[in-house]
Amino acid sequence: MKSVIIFYAQSLTADVMHILNSMSIRGYSKWNDMTGRGSVDGEPHLGSHAWPALNSGIMIVMEEEKVSSLFDKLRELDKRTSMQGLKAYSWNIEDQL
Repeated sequence: MKSVIIFYAQSLTADVMHILNSMSIRGYSKWNDMTGRGSVDGEPHLGSHAWPALNSGIMIVMEEEKVSSLFDKLRELDKRTSMQGLKAYSWNIEDQL
């Protein structure tokens, strides 16, 4: 099993959820109204008057075989919307209850 965490501009919520639904990825935990700033470029998402945009995050524990396909779809989305902001990371799950 793998864990995947995705951080993305809230404007991409429908796109991210479409990807998950199209891949039959059901189990996740989601955080709304997250603030942050990208490490390279793009505008800060701070929920403030000057920087009103916000981020969301979603964490998934999923089958290892699907991770590569998920990342391919997320890379396609990020290419189309590069200034919006999207990052994803994965790591091994050693145990689960």
